[in-house]
Amino acid sequence: MKNEVYEQNLVSVKRKFEGWAKNIEEKNYKKMRGVKVYVEESENHYLIAKVEKDKKILYLNGKYRPEQVVENWLEQQGELSFMTTIIIIGIGNYWHVKRILDKVDATMNVMVYEPCINIFLKMLETVDMRELFEENASVALVVEGINQWELKYYISQMISLESMSKVKLYLSGNYNVLFQKEVAEFIKDVKTHTVEQIVSWNTVLRYTAVNAQNIFSNIKYLYDGYTISSLCHILPPDLPTIVVSAGPSLNKNIKELKNAVGKACIIATDTAMKPLLNEGIIPNMFVVVDGLKPALLFEHKDISKVPMVTMTPVSVESMDVHKGKKIFYWGENPYEDELIRQVAKNQPWKVDIPSITTGGSVATTAFSLGVYMGSRTIILVGQDLAMTGNRTHADGTFKEKMDEVDVTNGCYVEVEDIHGGKVYTSIDFRHYLHWFEKMIKQWDFLKVIDATEGGAKIHGAKTLKLKTAIKNECTKKFSVKWRIDRIPQIADKDGKKTMLEFFLNTPDKLDEVKRKAKQGMGYYEKLYKMAKKKKVPDREKEKLLKKITNINQYMENDYMSGVVMGSLRGLDYVFRPTIYDAKENEKDEMIDIAKQGAIILQAVIEVVDSIKGYASETIVKFAQKEQKDREKKDGPGGE
Repeated sequence: MKNEVYEQNLVSVKRKFEGWAKNIEEKNYKKMRGVKVYVEESENHYLIAKVEKDKKILYLNGKYRPEQVVENWLEQQGELSFMTTIIIIGIGNYWHVKRILDKVDATMNVMVYEPCINIFLKMLETVDMRELFEENASVALVVEGINQWELKYYISQMISLESMSKVKLYLSGNYNVLFQKEVAEFIKDVKTHTVEQIVSWNTVLRYTAVNAQNIFSNIKYLYDGYTISSLCHILPPDLPTIVVSAGPSLNKNIKELKNAVGKACIIATDTAMKPLLNEGIIPNMFVVVDGLKPALLFEHKDISKVPMVTMTPVSVESMDVHKGKKIFYWGENPYEDELIRQVAKNQPWKVDIPSITTGGSVATTAFSLGVYMGSRTIILVGQDLAMTGNRTHADGTFKEKMDEVDVTNGCYVEVEDIHGGKVYTSIDFRHYLHWFEKMIKQWDFLKVIDATEGGAKIHGAKTLKLKTAIKNECTKKFSVKWRIDRIPQIADKDGKKTMLEFFLNTPDKLDEVKRKAKQGMGYYEKLYKMAKKKKVPDREKEKLLKKITNINQYMENDYMSGVVMGSLRGLDYVFRPTIYDAKENEKDEMIDIAKQGAIILQAVIEVVDSIKGYASETIVKFAQKEQKDREKKDGPGGE
């Protein structure tokens, strides 16, 4: 007998997911074993879904009033506000999905995760679910056994920093009992993504307080600096790169690295430099990414012999202490972008400072750099990613003898170690561990060897003793130093002249941002007063809002404004959850816009004054000195 509900659902599925429909029609799927799904009617004539598993029968969302469960949930949530993300675990009897979809609008996202394909197939036969597959519906549907590989993608798309505080979770009845493993894995994926977002944002917040100061202190080093674009593929693919980190296990095998000198590209992290130099090992380069690293890590007589790979927002102390060659990757700041754009216009060869893939730490950046340079074998040393021996770093880094930490204080979690046991690690280290594992899987052309001899197990990497890894992989002599010594500087003579003019113009450009901010403050004040009036002509309101839009566009697009706004990210985050809240009426919304806009622009004005002080004491003084030196060398106005 023809099932009209099933046929209608399948037509809708075909429109949105043609591949799904084909697999369903051809039964190209595997049902969950030992699971039977039944449907019946409740006393109120609502569909009841029940599942038999492990000799137990459980009702989904109750037996007598299944419709009341979702009504109670909706009442608890109150008004669903703008940009809300709703996650539904379990299609169940579908009634709750339908009711929730009735409440959402086009600004909201809904993700439905069904861990049991048996339930999904049964509902296709039983309930009209066509609205779930509408073309314009902002609904993501993931069903185990059909498209489970899309789960992480949808999580990343639907849960952002902006929406994180507005995520609502609906767990269908008894799913956590019937499908405990699947639900736990799903929740884990959501938590992992959330932690990654928080780690990323906390890193931004950590640096923004010093970001502008570091940029203006360090940008002068681009004048005689180099770009990593000159390092792209300078290494033969069969030459391994050894990434040396400062995990506690580095003390075990650091002496072995002497046997790799001249037969590998040795890239050190900043904290590993002093232990290496104390052993008489001169790496080919070292990486610095941290805006707050102390000078003590770089206080060694040989530090300047080693090229530094870095970016402009890093620690001022590290840049000033190091007097050697500095090679830059993209500093993710608009001031640098505009400077390089101007330089590229005024010299004959193309110049750029590219970014490299990084997982947020100095070690992950060094790993990516080795791949960028051309190596197809990466050997990790000192990459414990754990509190091996209850220590955070190797001896000789921050202290000659590192103190032990209390790993039982609740701040650390257990992960698998290289021997199959357990070892404690921090949340940050675990994040970097997952990054390594993800990249090893993604970059399947790489051979990755973990020669750390301690710490967390990095799945996908081959675990070897460092002595064995060097013997097997470091078989040819190659002078990495010779190649690095011959890369060209970022700017030629004309490019350097452009840089100096750009630096000297910085205070005037900051004054322009300040003038725009003051102008915008005036517009917001008018908007606030306008909102207080009983009636405002639409034309007058639209004219004012257009002026505000122009100011906002300037603040978003101008490179110097970008530097200033970059120092206000913490303030921006305070407003993130509230800017999406709908107001009761247009006047309240205008008042809210005026208040928040005025606060941000007032902060812009204050920050401009601080940044102008940094600029005057750093790049302006540098440019004035360099111009005088050029005039002494070339003569006034001469070449």
